[in-house]
Amino acid sequence: MRQLFAVVASVLLLWAASAQAEAPYSFQVKGVLRGLPGDGRAANEILVKHEEIPEYRDSSGKVVGMMAMTMPFYLAPKVSLEGLHVGDKVELVVEQRLEPKYSEQVTKIAKVSQ
Repeated sequence: MRQLFAVVASVLLLWAASAQAEAPYSFQVKGVLRGLPGDGRAANEILVKHEEIPEYRDSSGKVVGMMAMTMPFYLAPKVSLEGLHVGDKVELVVEQRLEPKYSEQVTKIAKVSQ
């Protein structure tokens, strides 16, 4: 019986450790909104012409940076685009997760003054 409890305790500890996944990396992105959801994009996809992102990480978590470019970003659930239009200057907060699989999502977007 003690062995069973030891095994159960070990499994629970491993499960708890994996449930406390590494906190996501977060970085700010400044750019110009070039496309909204629809028009051939997914329902949660926007297109942004962004500035260089020096703190961008690759899928291993290594900081590699990203040059300025136009690319899609995917919105987290409940992120509102209300009041935003193509051509607006915006600032995004992007969250990167390495586990359980590499993913990125915009957790905040706001129009910035021209």
